[in-house]
Amino acid sequence: MDSMMEIFYEESNVLINELKNALFDYKECKSYGSEFIQKVFRDVHTMKADSTMMLFDTIAALSRAFESVLYFYRNNSIEIEDTEYFNHLLISYVDYIKGELDKLPEGKPLYAGHTELEKEMKEYLVTIKEEYKDRIVDDITAKTDKSTEEQSGKKRSARQVYYIPSAETSTISEVSAQKEPKEKELTADSDAVVLIKQKDIQNVYNTMEAYSKYVEEIENRFVGEQSIVLNQNELARMKDMKRKILNAIEHLTKSDFKTVAKKMEMLVDEMASTLKKPVKLLVTGEDTMIDKSKREKVSSALIHIIRNAVDHGIEDMEERDIMGKSPMGLVRLSFSKKEDKIEICVEDDGAGIDKEAVIKSAIRNNLLNRAPEEYTDEEIYGMLLHSGVSTTDEPNDYSGRGVGMDVINHNVKELGGELKISSREGYGTKITMIV
Repeated sequence: MDSMMEIFYEESNVLINELKNALFDYKECKSYGSEFIQKVFRDVHTMKADSTMMLFDTIAALSRAFESVLYFYRNNSIEIEDTEYFNHLLISYVDYIKGELDKLPEGKPLYAGHTELEKEMKEYLVTIKEEYKDRIVDDITAKTDKSTEEQSGKKRSARQVYYIPSAETSTISEVSAQKEPKEKELTADSDAVVLIKQKDIQNVYNTMEAYSKYVEEIENRFVGEQSIVLNQNELARMKDMKRKILNAIEHLTKSDFKTVAKKMEMLVDEMASTLKKPVKLLVTGEDTMIDKSKREKVSSALIHIIRNAVDHGIEDMEERDIMGKSPMGLVRLSFSKKEDKIEICVEDDGAGIDKEAVIKSAIRNNLLNRAPEEYTDEEIYGMLLHSGVSTTDEPNDYSGRGVGMDVINHNVKELGGELKISSREGYGTKITMIV
């Protein structure tokens, strides 16, 4: 697989594992409440975003249909009472996605077309809407379905993503773990799937073998209890071997952000074309290294941040002209390492966060406990991290369901990091993840 496909494969397998864990963790529940629904919603929403960008339309359409079901339950504060049938839908979804993912390492094409499961989920949504018609307070799924139909009729971008079996054999390293406590830092023994190239494994073996032979040479110089002395060159050689071993191991567990950066560039290009907004992405520091198991969480969060920046942040050309701005919107993405932490920053030169829109959405979600004017800017920005809060009433394929920032916050907390939001209306927004 090429690098883009590898990261999609790794990220998607993590999402599948999280969905399996959710089923296991809540298997004794007689009904599924908001916590379970939000857990599943986050993963399905991210799967939809990733597969849409990779042009895997069947996975995206199925995820969109499932997301609409979850959105209905979540935004109308309705518990899932028929857990048996919902489990059937969730297990079927997991099995289908896993079956498609298993094709990627072999270079097989994914299924193209609408599935029976997608149809079943859409019919289920109609059924529960009728069943709970007296309790519906938010039927935004209808708006979203209409928007999706309109967009599906438009000509898709000519960009294509190719998946080709790598000439180098890859080994899938899968690590399992017990359920992690909430907001605990992601560690190496978490549910993670990473691809390890056979050449990297062989490099570790070769380096270790060379080191062992050299140590054996030194040991052979011992005679009884007689001590030996290493000269400066011999000591330097041992240090060099140690460095090579560490570097070889690092290649197994760490990766840079070059593929993630490429992924974000493709996302911006596609959105700019679809939304008819000229937007440029500038990336720096993509050679910064990070654990592969953590890169997936960062990449997932970045998709939502970049989407918000282009969709909500960057204004239309006419509006930018009135503001005296360049017609070309600019989004800066930077990666940097400071001591033992990695800082990922996304900054746009758009309209900034509409605080009044955030307040209105927060009121609809019953988040305020004092007068709106008593909240600081920082507190208002923090409201965006709550599920359901959005600055737009018109959702589309990119944003508007009030889940993106929740995914970002969830992922950063799982990495044991922190999230910083700053904005200036009319000038832009800056979001920083420190992990």
